[in-house]
Amino acid sequence: MRCIFCKSPSETSVSREHILSESLGNTKHVLPKGWVCDKCNNYFAREVEKPFLESLYGRCSRFEMRVPNKEGRIPSVVGFHAQSQTKVDVFHSKEDGSLSIAVADGEDEAAWVASLSRESRGTLYVPAATEPTADMTTARFIGKVGLEVLAQRCLEVPGGNDEIVDKQELDALRTYARRGSLRILWPIHVRHLYAADFLFADDTAGRHEVMHEWTILMTPESECFAVIAIFGLEYAINLGGPEIDGYTNWLKHNMNRSPLYPATANA
Repeated sequence: MRCIFCKSPSETSVSREHILSESLGNTKHVLPKGWVCDKCNNYFAREVEKPFLESLYGRCSRFEMRVPNKEGRIPSVVGFHAQSQTKVDVFHSKEDGSLSIAVADGEDEAAWVASLSRESRGTLYVPAATEPTADMTTARFIGKVGLEVLAQRCLEVPGGNDEIVDKQELDALRTYARRGSLRILWPIHVRHLYAADFLFADDTAGRHEVMHEWTILMTPESECFAVIAIFGLEYAINLGGPEIDGYTNWLKHNMNRSPLYPATANA
């Protein structure tokens, strides 16, 4: 058994790797011990997942979806109270989930309280989750997730671990996820598929939200893409190199449908 990222022997590793962080609502989809060594596991949590989770998009999306972290806390967001010109922290109460507001650190609490006393109404601006910034933080995070989605597909394949570790075509992305690069920004295709709180319906589960889903797409040109949806946003990344044209071409030839939802025989 070797780590799919650093390729070091990992038989003694004790931690399982969450393909998506628990702070994004994932408690079930994990790689068994050894697929990602303890050193890489800890590094990715600290240097790859945390920057994405703490980005403006990461905090706003988790706030809107009320997704708690491992300690059970839903992240707060910084809003702006127009009448007092004061920044405020907006957070979900841990007791009953209601919204609470407090003056942000460094702001004039007295001015805020005085404004509330004078005005019966006011305006509060709160940032909304739109799309993550197209930067290295997002690219490394999606690259890490994409490689682990591919690894999940190989769990039951005899020799699957060796197949992933020895695949030279994956070396560029595994290095990028681990170390980043100031020379390139690994391109990712991002688009909205559905509202984050959209309720799906089926015969077995009834109406339910989908926090995340993923698949692997092999194009006719033999390019391999990981396609991942998180809170209704679809991310596509080329596992074999920093090119995204193959995915946009696939979309053009498939009426822009997502690979997450294969066409039916009767369609």
